[in-house]
Amino acid sequence: MTGEIQTIIKQLKVAVIVGEFDNPGYYNPVWNAIFINQNLNEVEHEVVLLHELGHAAKQRDEMVLYNATMYMKSKMEYGANRFMIKYLFKNYVNLTGDEPRSINYIDFMRQNDIPYRDENIVKDIIASY
Repeated sequence: MTGEIQTIIKQLKVAVIVGEFDNPGYYNPVWNAIFINQNLNEVEHEVVLLHELGHAAKQRDEMVLYNATMYMKSKMEYGANRFMIKYLFKNYVNLTGDEPRSINYIDFMRQNDIPYRDENIVKDIIASY
């Protein structure tokens, strides 16, 4: 886990608990805690943690809406995925030194275990970087 991720965790005052869970990860706004499955590899762990930090950062006070409608759930998942991908892309650019618009988005997605359903988010982030 990078120092920047640890800083985000401290700023949000969120607890991160790693253990045996049915899901890869989830955020509980009542406890302000993120639960991460211990069986994830390092890349999966970081991706899931960043996604859940997106929920904590952007939706802490709106989580009641998460189960209100499918539309709201989809919108909140999109927001958490965008938070995660934006962080990963910024980190990727800093590590590679590549010009953002010249990066092969498919390679970026593969290296960061980003599912193809989020392809449009990746393209949008690259275009607006």
